[in-house]
Amino acid sequence: MLEKFRYRPEIDGLRAIAVSAVVLFHAGLGCPGGYVGVDVFFVISGFLITSLIWKDLQHGCFTLAMFWERRARRIVPALVVLTLATWLAGWCLLLPEDFKSLGHAVVSQVAFAANFNYWLESGYFDGAAEEKPLLHTWSLAVEEQFYLIVPWLLAGLHYLTQPKPDPSPRQHGNQRRQRAVVATCIGLAIVASLTASLLSLDRYRSATFYLLPQRAWELLCGSLVAFLPLPGGTVRQTWREALSATGLLLIGVPIFYYDSTTPFPGLAALPPCLGAALVIWVDGGANAHGLTQVSRLLSRPPLVFIGLISYSLYLWHWPFFAFAKYRLLAEPSLHLRLSLLAAGVLSAVLSWRFVETPFRQKRLGATRNSVFAWSASGLAGVLAVGLFCIFSEGLPQRFPPSTLALAEAKNDMAFFNQLSVEDIRSGRLVSIGSQTSQRPPDVLVWGDSHAMAAMPALDELLKEKGLSGKAATHSSTLPVCGWYVPTKYGLQEQSLEFSAEVFDYVKKSGIRHVLLVAYWRGYGLSDAGRRAEFETALLGTIRDLAKEGAQAWVLLDVPVHGFDIPKALSRSQLSVADLAELCSRPESLSQDGPNSLELTQKVIAAGGRILDPKPMFMSPTGDSYLIQSDDVALYRDGHHLTTRGAKLLLLPYLRNALAELGNE
Repeated sequence: MLEKFRYRPEIDGLRAIAVSAVVLFHAGLGCPGGYVGVDVFFVISGFLITSLIWKDLQHGCFTLAMFWERRARRIVPALVVLTLATWLAGWCLLLPEDFKSLGHAVVSQVAFAANFNYWLESGYFDGAAEEKPLLHTWSLAVEEQFYLIVPWLLAGLHYLTQPKPDPSPRQHGNQRRQRAVVATCIGLAIVASLTASLLSLDRYRSATFYLLPQRAWELLCGSLVAFLPLPGGTVRQTWREALSATGLLLIGVPIFYYDSTTPFPGLAALPPCLGAALVIWVDGGANAHGLTQVSRLLSRPPLVFIGLISYSLYLWHWPFFAFAKYRLLAEPSLHLRLSLLAAGVLSAVLSWRFVETPFRQKRLGATRNSVFAWSASGLAGVLAVGLFCIFSEGLPQRFPPSTLALAEAKNDMAFFNQLSVEDIRSGRLVSIGSQTSQRPPDVLVWGDSHAMAAMPALDELLKEKGLSGKAATHSSTLPVCGWYVPTKYGLQEQSLEFSAEVFDYVKKSGIRHVLLVAYWRGYGLSDAGRRAEFETALLGTIRDLAKEGAQAWVLLDVPVHGFDIPKALSRSQLSVADLAELCSRPESLSQDGPNSLELTQKVIAAGGRILDPKPMFMSPTGDSYLIQSDDVALYRDGHHLTTRGAKLLLLPYLRNALAELGNE
């Protein structure tokens, strides 16, 4: 099999299936699980690279220089052109912070470390992933990192398992044993990588998605196929047809039935990877036994052509959608999505014809040294523009000051404090209000990032009243005792200990008022079972606080909007767009958790008090909620208030609603 490695058009057809799934997924055109196309690509790459390296090792002609020449011709030219074109588009379209972020992404291309860049960027307040124009290059980085390792491993295994020269028929048996040993080593590596993926999926979702150790098993599935015995002589044609069809089905079902809620990769990545491996393996010996019907289908010229341009199509389609989503203040229409898709396909054909092909056919960079020189020059240019973007802070001079002021609201996090269990236990809470008195604090603010966002208003209110306060806050962590919701940025199991320590602090300090502030609708309380558990925990917390002489106040959600408000406001200045249609309306907001009338009444019956700030945010027309006041952005994203927003609208409400504070 390996000695007669040949061009297989059905693999280009398989590439076509993979790239089409990815592109249609990004275009929102009927493939909700089309992202599994990337996993199919991984299997194909693992098979082809391993087959080529092993063939050269067997023939005694493998060199790293030759290997990297092939990789440079295949990958670098189109990637450099795409990256520079994306950077130029970003210059025209992106706000400074996002242009600087693009600069980091551009620089990461030089080291083939885009996956690390996006893994490190996947923080709690990070921007929308679908607006990052080079996000898709993370998968190329995973492959390149694999290519850095696999030649050394295969060369080492070849050296350690190479049979001694033997002209007798036993030589073929020795080679089979050598392949069996290598296949066993690859199989063990697959098990180790898949295990790492499964163990880290729930807790380290971003790392599992982006990093090689948890993704290597997918490429290694392709590598393993390169060492399996050919099925032709031992598997009847009917079984080959069945296996091939099963492989295609294992790819197709996830494309149409997975969606963004599917835990991925983990076990969900197994079907498309096994499917791709089956399709490749079954027709590995087709010269002697004939192609299966599936492979005949995949070998049709239209699919083969899409497979040939698949690398350029993968590169070029995504920036069109990312920039469109960035600039639009609404979801792209079907007509626009089809137009963007057409633009991506046209760009891909041009890239394949005038960038990829000349280098691969050695019409450009004819010699090894020249192709390395071309690659080095291109990557140096990419590095230069990326560093310029970073050190110029995204070139804010491109925009007027009013636009920059609105965009800067995204970074307004005056009271962002992630306290730990040990902080609470040691009394290292955040101080707010008047700090001139030595008496114990009058008020405790307990909550998540929404409590942090409300803190400027609460701090100002307490200072006006001459009261002191403390705050116990951690993102995505509910202010209730004895129950928690596992969240990506929360304290997880430590939430129970955190809340117990906060309650103990209330008891020891004799605090009279406790404000429970959270993004209530963000904890999935629409689920009946979870809502019942939450009600028990919240009402129990309120009653327990009352037993300690503390009045519990529950601050309900501020109006929540489904878009990035600072970006939308700043971009609307440039495009003169009307945001009124995007703003939330009273009837559109969720009534989950404490926001529901039923639970509000239960809170009051338990001795709690309700604070509902939403009426303060109502527009003058009464049909929607405000996102801007006096040319100031009220939010730093879609639901966290800015400092100015908290003081402009939340503070006046709290002055009235908490008028009794300090009058006891």
